[in-house]
Amino acid sequence: MKRFILCISCLLICCLFLLPEVQAAIPDTGNWISHHLLTSDGLTVLAAGPAFAPLKWNIGQNNMGGYKGRLLFIPYDAPSTVPMIPAKPTTNEDLITASGSFTFPSGGTYTQPIYLYSTKGKVGYKAEIQGETDGKSFKQTLEFFFPGNTPGMHAFSTLVKNTPGYFVFEDSDGQQFLMGKPGMYADVSPSFDGGKLAADQRGTAYTATCDANESAVVLGTPIDMEVIAGLKPAPSPGG
Repeated sequence: MKRFILCISCLLICCLFLLPEVQAAIPDTGNWISHHLLTSDGLTVLAAGPAFAPLKWNIGQNNMGGYKGRLLFIPYDAPSTVPMIPAKPTTNEDLITASGSFTFPSGGTYTQPIYLYSTKGKVGYKAEIQGETDGKSFKQTLEFFFPGNTPGMHAFSTLVKNTPGYFVFEDSDGQQFLMGKPGMYADVSPSFDGGKLAADQRGTAYTATCDANESAVVLGTPIDMEVIAGLKPAPSPGG
């Protein structure tokens, strides 16, 4: 019994000597939270960069699906600069937004993106998950349809089948998206069907695919597709 009491006494004495050192080694919890965390919409998130945040939906807001029947295509080797996601995004918006614009070298084959018409209701986009555990990514797929049986369409299909590049497309709300980035371009597969009956649809269905970490990439600086199509004049320099 005396030996037990002696052991307890020694233990208490050790604790008294070590307690200040232990307290010094433990960071002040309040200060640590204030320096490393912040609160957004009632959720504590990391302040150092992109982080999980609430997904909220306002009941009654518009949510019409589909995409507009116009797109832009840029061959992979045509531009001198390309909109890009920041190498070190600091916000969730930066994580999926390509900043900058397409520019083209003087004297090059192309001076602007190539405008593409698509039949109404034939532009579609989806991003499906792919890959194994700890190595998942998205397979982005863009579809559109050009009607007819014209030489110009067949020439485009002949060229694009082995020419990767970038696509810009626009949803029903007018938000533009970019598919492709340097070294990870969109590949295009045309498929022509001339139809059998007079009522059959005739034209080429195009399917573009691209591997990406993002389910979609927003184009930070939208492109005026009506100007590219020649439907309205380009704005004069300076406004």
